[in-house]
Amino acid sequence: MPIADKLRKAVGLFVVMPESEEEEPAPRNFSSPIPTSAPAPSAEMSDLDKKLADIEKRSQAIAAGVGAATPPPLPQTIEQLVRQSDGPNLDEIKVSAEQTSGALLPDGNVDVQAIYAGAKLPSVSFGAEQTRELLGKLPAGLSLDMQRQMVAATLTTMGATMGASAETIVADASRKLAALSAYVTDLQKVTSERVSYAQAEIEALQARIEEQKAIVASIQQQLATAQARCESEADKIDDILEFFSLDTGPSRYAA
Repeated sequence: MPIADKLRKAVGLFVVMPESEEEEPAPRNFSSPIPTSAPAPSAEMSDLDKKLADIEKRSQAIAAGVGAATPPPLPQTIEQLVRQSDGPNLDEIKVSAEQTSGALLPDGNVDVQAIYAGAKLPSVSFGAEQTRELLGKLPAGLSLDMQRQMVAATLTTMGATMGASAETIVADASRKLAALSAYVTDLQKVTSERVSYAQAEIEALQARIEEQKAIVASIQQQLATAQARCESEADKIDDILEFFSLDTGPSRYAA
């Protein structure tokens, strides 16, 4: 999939950031005695039962008007999330392929950090590259949900010291994807211009070559015509010389 298509897909992805793990106050029902303690959920309670119980708890709190639960965060597109973070919006990221010519290395590789620098992306202490390394260190065979929980726990630990969060990582990754897309788009434009110029030069050279070929053919034809005319005249002169001589030669006048 082209990078531009990946970017178009990415900006429309919906993400939901982890909710706060603070315990919500239990709803109070004034029509019945206040229980001294809430019954503990059964160890065999399934995930579905837990979710249903949580929904019921929230519904009772809202109905009672006491200790109403904070509604879960609404999903946001990546584009919306980036707009709320510090730094350029995705549609504001531009990269000049000519100004970042050093990104193209002699061995054919590309220095992506030079592209990010050319896009003037904000620096982050823990971004897309570090997250990729973190994911590579997770034990193999973990489910996606478990992987997300482990990463979330790690980010919670690092958040206070490094300022890392899911929001900052998503924003950093999205901006870097936009920078790569902008670089490739501009490089395609510059390459197209250079190719068009080179093709025009080739066509001009080909026209010049054809012109020179025509000149060569004309000169060769002139040579052949002149040589034939001179040989014809030489034969006539030879006839005269043979006429006045006793030598036997090709002349028709020879004995």
